[in-house]
Amino acid sequence: MSVRIIYHGHSNVEVHHGEHRIQFDPFYDNNGVADCKAKDVNPTHILLSHAHFDHTDDAEPIARRTSAVIAANYEIATHYEKKGLKTEAMNHGGSVKFPWGKATLTLAFHTSSFPDGSYGGEPAGWVIEIGGKTIYFAGDTALFGDMKIIGELWNIDLACLPIGDRYTMGPKHALLAAQWLNAKAVLPIHYNTWSPIAQDAAAFATELKARGIVGLALGPGAFVDL
Repeated sequence: MSVRIIYHGHSNVEVHHGEHRIQFDPFYDNNGVADCKAKDVNPTHILLSHAHFDHTDDAEPIARRTSAVIAANYEIATHYEKKGLKTEAMNHGGSVKFPWGKATLTLAFHTSSFPDGSYGGEPAGWVIEIGGKTIYFAGDTALFGDMKIIGELWNIDLACLPIGDRYTMGPKHALLAAQWLNAKAVLPIHYNTWSPIAQDAAAFATELKARGIVGLALGPGAFVDL
């Protein structure tokens, strides 16, 4: 059974395997490049990288409607637990086993606060192991040397890497990240939502191909099976 990756624009990524549906950083209803709305997705689990609005905007309404479990750092998980939602609190380096496989919270270099300015804990990335595949979702991050260690610890089938620049690493650093991670394929994320993060994903994919890495410059609503 394949693992399906669906890209919904920005950093909005779904992973489907059988009855399991994992949603990374849901941002639909106020996302001008999203192909659908929050009401159209039905995740069993929601994994959040940090608290910024463009990564958590629809987490609460989706979780209330679907009873999905929200997994995140301690501060974010506590925030949603107080709202009566199901949560799994984690911190960097920790892993949790889910019905679909295993998730590990990794480092990320960024900031993290809720829209009201309250503290959202330390930003993070995710490594998930599902259906015999390993997916690294970097979240919002700069390039950092420990990506080499992530590449040593896991055999990464797909890395979801931000390329927008300004608020995260740009394409040049993302190319280096892909090589350090030894990723077989890369899905660019966090770009073209607003003009300050406009990038040419097709050109980025071409640069990846020249380095022996599959580049998946998917448009919103497109999917690929691993």
